Amino acid sequence: MAQFNVGDIVTKKLGKKPAEIVSKGWYSRESWTCRYLHSKQSFTDYASDLILYTEETEMTADTADTKTLYSFTVDDKVAYGTHIGTNSSNQYLIEEKGTGTIHVFDKKDLEEVLPYTFSAKMGTSENHYVGTPGAVSKGDILLYTGSPSPQIAVVTGVDTKNKSARSKFKGAKLATEAI
Repeated sequence: MAQFNVGDIVTKKLGKKPAEIVSKGWYSRESWTCRYLHSKQSFTDYASDLILYTEETEMTADTADTKTLYSFTVDDKVAYGTHIGTNSSNQYLIEEKGTGTIHVFDKKDLEEVLPYTFSAKMGTSENHYVGTPGAVSKGDILLYTGSPSPQIAVVTGVDTKNKSARSKFKGAKLATEAI
């Protein structure tokens, strides 16, 4: 088990953002209360879920974005590429797929390529699902059959561009008639 001290800079094992340990956690002798450096928001986590933040950790966190595919316009044509670095002006260096050409863009000029997603509310929870454009519209009623007991869902948004969307929706769209 890792030994930490107040003042150490850590990150969650699966995280990227550095946080400073500010005190022992309140719910366990093996927990620590930390405060993110970027937002000052606090959290408490077990020591086993934290690692010391080093330059190597930071480089690993920065390379996580290299798997993100972006679309951009070059010579009036849409092209695709991945982020390979950032220059001193905080612009993205993008390697174009197929050609290997390096382009420099402001992040605002890039669009992340994401699957088409929609959101649906079942009971009190709302989830995002991968879908097909035009298959559902906001307000459509769906029958979800992806669990042991079928549930009714209502589409709350379309083309939500959600990175953490669940798998494809399992079920059917219900034809309804107003009463």
